[in-house]
Amino acid sequence: MNTSKPFFSIIVPTRNRGQELKNCLDGIWQQTYADYEVLVLDDGSSQSVREGHQALLGQYDQRYRWHEINAAGTGGSGPSTVRNIGLSHAQGQYVAFCDDDDCWHGTDHLAVAAEVLKEQGERVYIAGLQIKNEQNQVIMERHMTQVQRHLENAEKLGNHEVYRLSLEQILSYPDYAHLDSIILAKDLLDELEGFWEHTRFAEDVDLFVRACERSGSVLYRPEICVTHFAPEKRQGESVSNKMSLRDRRLLEMSVYQRLLLICKAKPALDYVRVSLANTQKMLTGELLAENRKISAGCFARSAFAVFPTLKWGLYSLGLSFKSIR
Repeated sequence: MNTSKPFFSIIVPTRNRGQELKNCLDGIWQQTYADYEVLVLDDGSSQSVREGHQALLGQYDQRYRWHEINAAGTGGSGPSTVRNIGLSHAQGQYVAFCDDDDCWHGTDHLAVAAEVLKEQGERVYIAGLQIKNEQNQVIMERHMTQVQRHLENAEKLGNHEVYRLSLEQILSYPDYAHLDSIILAKDLLDELEGFWEHTRFAEDVDLFVRACERSGSVLYRPEICVTHFAPEKRQGESVSNKMSLRDRRLLEMSVYQRLLLICKAKPALDYVRVSLANTQKMLTGELLAENRKISAGCFARSAFAVFPTLKWGLYSLGLSFKSIR
């Protein structure tokens, strides 16, 4: 029996999925690189769905392991908690993630990652990602378009289209690496203490910024290897999609505020400041649409304080005067 630890651990949280989970696991199964384990974490699916999940795993081999996080039919623990439980079980040198309704379609995704990670010893690797709707139509051809612009000035590595990017290059607002496309060293995740469990939204952005800052540079493969699905009919199934837009804004702001407390490098702080200010600006506009001028003025001034510009300063000042009339 082979007791050696795998190079990759792949964490797949799931809850009440059917065919989508099979598509996800098939994408992993089709990888040409085989030194991995898959941790499927069922977060309280119904009993019938859970039985289907367990039968599904029987179609694969012993690398695919089943974990039940909560009793059948109970409320989910949330994405951060479930993934942290997965990290506690992970044995790989590097950890990858794939949501249960998304998939890897590049069969050499892990093979290329393993080759360059072994050669370079970097701790963060990111692959290209596209976004599709429920009809399998591409609605965003590339997720990190701002980062793409830096490639002509980046260091290209070996025979593959893989680049080493600096912290300034990878933290290009509004880009961030979706969890499906990122691979992180397990020791880096241990240093970061995994995901922040006090949020149920934007936990991926939080981890992305912290991991990039701690690593200092990342490896980026622009070739599209990952598909993230954003179908309308499934928008109510995940924990984050059950939230109101207002709650998402508040949670997202709390993530950025925490990052302001944690981050020290200027590129990370600049990325967080712009992100927080723009979220506050969006909330300002939404509140104005409801004719809530006093509340809108508060968020407008907060946005100016976080990332001051002359244009926004004049706008927030005018809004403040209107709110006191």
